[in-house]
Amino acid sequence: MPIVVLFFQSNGLYLRDVMLVNAVYALTVAVFEIPSGYFSDKLGRKNALIIGTFLVLLQFVSYSLSYTFLGFAIGAIFGGIGVSFISGTDSALLYDTLVVMNKKKDYVKWEGRSYAIGTFAEAVAAIIGGWIAYRYGMRMTIYGQVGISLLGVLVATTLVEPPIITEVPKDNWKHLQQILKETLFANQRLLFYLILSMIVGLACLLLAWFVQSYLEYQQVPAANMGTWWAVLNLTVALFSAQAYLLEQHISRRKMVGGLLLILIIGFVLLFLTTSNWVVGTVVLLVMYAARGVAVPVFANLINQEISSDRRATVLSIKGFGIRLTFAILAPILGWIADVFTILETFLALGIIIGIFTIMSLAFYSLCLRGNN
Repeated sequence: MPIVVLFFQSNGLYLRDVMLVNAVYALTVAVFEIPSGYFSDKLGRKNALIIGTFLVLLQFVSYSLSYTFLGFAIGAIFGGIGVSFISGTDSALLYDTLVVMNKKKDYVKWEGRSYAIGTFAEAVAAIIGGWIAYRYGMRMTIYGQVGISLLGVLVATTLVEPPIITEVPKDNWKHLQQILKETLFANQRLLFYLILSMIVGLACLLLAWFVQSYLEYQQVPAANMGTWWAVLNLTVALFSAQAYLLEQHISRRKMVGGLLLILIIGFVLLFLTTSNWVVGTVVLLVMYAARGVAVPVFANLINQEISSDRRATVLSIKGFGIRLTFAILAPILGWIADVFTILETFLALGIIIGIFTIMSLAFYSLCLRGNN
């Protein structure tokens, strides 16, 4: 991750092309997100994770052999399908495991720890990967990623799946339509949590993909990108692991509102920092801390509203919304960065996330008024 944008650019891609590759990836995830979640609910989370990790392996094999936009786009399609099988399935597997163990109330703690482990691993990998890229070239880092992805496939085969109580539907398509209808119309609180989670997820995803360009704008040497990436991800890991403690002392409304405000204001402040890299660094650290808290907290809000037999499907709806919106916005924001600077991109992001948040709050208020 700390060198992937630079790797694409070293193969002749402009930033808008890089974001177009990401748009292909995100759109692929969006298309397969809900069907793969339904597959996970009906045919097993372990099976879905094995398929997903294998397709991610093919993504990096393709990247390692490619030198053109087309090759990277093909790899993005493999990865997009793979991540769609993983997205939502991993959280559903964890939540249902805790239900079986009578530890459901500890979900935020374990989701936070799981996310913390992942981001801590990414921080360590960033230092190693950045050093490999500096010493041996960026493509060598991609070769290393192929090996790590293979390890992911092997780990997925060792998972143990808890039992899921579910009826076998006579018509899978009608059953999927029923789940979507009940999610989008019957449970307005669930829909509201899904929308807010999509907004936060979109903000964090776009921040992650543009932060390399921001560091480059602040004249951070390419050799230090891995270290910077490690610091940011260690921040995520620290706050994600402690998210359950914050949830115990801060009300749900204040937590959700605070996280959204931090992200919106953070993007605007990044625009205003210009060449003040010290302030920019502090803002980035605060935004990454918010990202660490947001992932387990929002996942828990959603999980509390859904039953086990449709958990992965509903969580996939969130992923669908994030990836589809990302596919639309990323190339446009990449174009803004190419024509102007990354600072204008962050300003546009702050405005977009702010508008989405206001619209979602207005929608929920209308729903409440309609029920009364």
